Amino acid sequence: MVVDQKWIQGKHIQGPISLNQILEFSRYGVNAVRLYIYIRMQEGILISQKLLNRDEHTHIKIPTKILEDVFMVHRSIKWDKLRTLEEKGLIDLKLNGPGIAPEAKILVPRLH
Repeated sequence: MVVDQKWIQGKHIQGPISLNQILEFSRYGVNAVRLYIYIRMQEGILISQKLLNRDEHTHIKIPTKILEDVFMVHRSIKWDKLRTLEEKGLIDLKLNGPGIAPEAKILVPRLH
């Protein structure tokens, strides 16, 4: 398994985890929770670099390679979950064209 060095350095979540957000994502399966954790970890990298505030969410690129290697989420499952989460209003999905990783932003309120 080959993992990018930037990923190894940012393998943590900055800021409090919202149980409301995890509950909402868990209603759509373990792979939806894995997508949530991936997005929060990438936001943790931005927070540690002082590019994002602890209470904010931003659009995060979701590449298939890292999801398959680290989180065991296959490409077809990724797209199925991203579309489902967008339909249910949990994320804002931004498509960047064929062959380019989509971007997702968490929309679920934190409630604390």
